[in-house]
Amino acid sequence: MRKWFATVVLCAISLVSLRADITVIQTMTMEGAAAAMMPPGQLPKTTMRIKGMKSRADIEAGGVTVTAITDLTSKQVIMLMADSKTAQVMTPGSVAAGGTSVAVPQIDMSLKPTGKTQVIDGASCAEHTFTFSMDMATMGGAQVPPEAAAAMNDNKMVMKGSIWIAKDAPGAAEWMAFTKAAIDSHLLTAVSGMKPGQPGGLDKLLEASAAAPGLPYLTEVTMRFEGTGPMIEVMNKMGDMKMTQKITSVTTGPISDDIFKVPEGYTIEKK
Repeated sequence: MRKWFATVVLCAISLVSLRADITVIQTMTMEGAAAAMMPPGQLPKTTMRIKGMKSRADIEAGGVTVTAITDLTSKQVIMLMADSKTAQVMTPGSVAAGGTSVAVPQIDMSLKPTGKTQVIDGASCAEHTFTFSMDMATMGGAQVPPEAAAAMNDNKMVMKGSIWIAKDAPGAAEWMAFTKAAIDSHLLTAVSGMKPGQPGGLDKLLEASAAAPGLPYLTEVTMRFEGTGPMIEVMNKMGDMKMTQKITSVTTGPISDDIFKVPEGYTIEKK
């Protein structure tokens, strides 16, 4: 579970800065019946700080903060769990030595420019439409009983929407450069537990991330479930879910080296 959370964080970071320090804050809102059932404060606020070849993502949701510190030079990811004061250190070597691999869901994704532009918070943004489809039967791997996997055989989570990307905004060049460096390092796939050459859709997510030419100022998504079975029927009765993620702040001031270290009082666990 923690390895997949590291994967999600790294994808969300997708990432920033080889030449300057940069801090990006993103917030999420949600509409629809499912969103109305969620308690207040459950949607994440993400603060990403980048300094050279290091990044730190703090994700706050439901009163809990989880932090991922990524070092592309030393090729390690540190997951900080504030509630338990533990720091889990993952490297490609330690994950491989543990003999652990993860189920890789089958993903189809495309990202295309539309030619439309608009100004968001003073930044000129170009629209890119995207489609994302994930085969739910491949999500659980060997942990899912065969009958459960068979029941989800034709079930998919489908997301469609648009991303408004600022190419020339402050921090955009650093964001794109770090994205490429993170992908070239293969750190993400290694610490997620994927084996070399293992098929799946993670590579498609990374390719789309690298293809996005700038800062994703505004992402608007409609999500629905397709297929048959009781779960799909329940989800469809609730209707589509609409999610919006927006950059609310971008700053390029100096960042202290200390925030990329494990805080005092934390127990270090190597994975």
